Amino acid sequence: MIRRASRAVALAAVVSIGGAAVASASAPDDGEQWAVDTSDCPDPDAVNAPIEGEVVVGSVMPLSGPVAAAYQPVAQAMQAYVDYANANELLPGYTIRLQVEDDQYNPANTPAAVESLLDEGAHFVTAMIGTGSVEAVRDTLGEECVPLINVATGDPRWGDEAEDYPWLTGALIPYDLETRAYAEDIVANTPDATVALFSTNSAFGEAFAEGFTAAADEAGLEIVAEEAIDATDESPPSAALNAFAESEAGVIVAAPLGVQCINFLNELAAVKAANTGWEPVVYMTTTCAASALIMGVAGANGEGVLTVTTGPDITDPEVAAQSPVAEYIALMNAAGLGDIITTGLAGWSFAETTVHQLQQAAASPDGLTRASIINAARNMNYHPMFALEGVNSITNGMDDTFQAETMYMTRWLASENHYEQTGAVYDYETSTDAGPPATAAPLVVAAMPGAGASTPPGGGSAAPVTTAG
Repeated sequence: MIRRASRAVALAAVVSIGGAAVASASAPDDGEQWAVDTSDCPDPDAVNAPIEGEVVVGSVMPLSGPVAAAYQPVAQAMQAYVDYANANELLPGYTIRLQVEDDQYNPANTPAAVESLLDEGAHFVTAMIGTGSVEAVRDTLGEECVPLINVATGDPRWGDEAEDYPWLTGALIPYDLETRAYAEDIVANTPDATVALFSTNSAFGEAFAEGFTAAADEAGLEIVAEEAIDATDESPPSAALNAFAESEAGVIVAAPLGVQCINFLNELAAVKAANTGWEPVVYMTTTCAASALIMGVAGANGEGVLTVTTGPDITDPEVAAQSPVAEYIALMNAAGLGDIITTGLAGWSFAETTVHQLQQAAASPDGLTRASIINAARNMNYHPMFALEGVNSITNGMDDTFQAETMYMTRWLASENHYEQTGAVYDYETSTDAGPPATAAPLVVAAMPGAGASTPPGGGSAAPVTTAG
């Protein structure tokens, strides 16, 4: 279903209870909420035992190796939010400790990284980056009844296979819904165009390509060329783009990864220059295009690229001046992280959602336990502080297993170095009667020493960040 909306950016509404920086409570509730079955756990008593004093939050992402620069800001900003949460007692009676382990974006390293987390006392794992990494440990963590929540990849299996993996939840837009939005947008705006599809030979690329192929078939679109390159290939995709030019496809749907995102756009500009008159419309996965820094590095070669988003572009000066973005910028500057304001936003948001889930779990009749953490993640109705109007993170047991199902279409304006909304909103929300969501409390700028003037985001030495794949 498609709705139309104005370009105006609507940021999260906020509430405060008793003056404390906590979130209001609201969750899908059509009677008795879903609860995880702990009877088959190796130690049911441990899974249901109250967590006291310190809750240890684990995560796994690349902190070293060839892609580390792209993901370090995510870990740094997660820590910044945890520091903020502790300073403001967002989880009363608890200290939150974040422990992040490095797997170098190599699934072969992920089991050892998770083992280190458990040795450190992690009660659960959140915001794990990489489809392959999740695949490598989801069986083990599920068998051990350790929650693996808010995984930072949009593979549809995280929702489709929820019955088999009840201890796992995803945070991102599923690739089949992202690609469905692209297919519907193509039909709405260039219905007679043929399509070329670009992806990588990886679990992410295969899931994306399968999703778009199915969506294109349903929409009646013709895919006239399809190319995939190795996920580690950082060379310009000349052969693939020349094949696309030869096909004269009117639209390209692309799912590169990491540095390939920039190489793809730069090489596309060169191939277009060599093929006068060929000006395809480009849709690029949010894994790439959601990063304003990636698009900024591509410069004029990124002009007009379309992608979906769930949040505002904080590099837009108008957005950066509004709450809660202005307060976020001030807090990041106060934490000495001014150079990763843009790239760190994903990490801040992952941590924010995680803390909300901890709040909900702690407020449950069983209190804060490993079981109540996964129950909170699977019974959630939350409007994150950096979500656009109508974009809520909703789950409802096994009836609605995907958090993110609503997205806005946006177009990159290279001359202005930020995105504009096209007016199209693609809403596939399953829980249509969830009711009002919980909303984030206002950010308190004075919460960190030195907090003060807001420095607009966009600069710094940090590499562009992608949060899926």
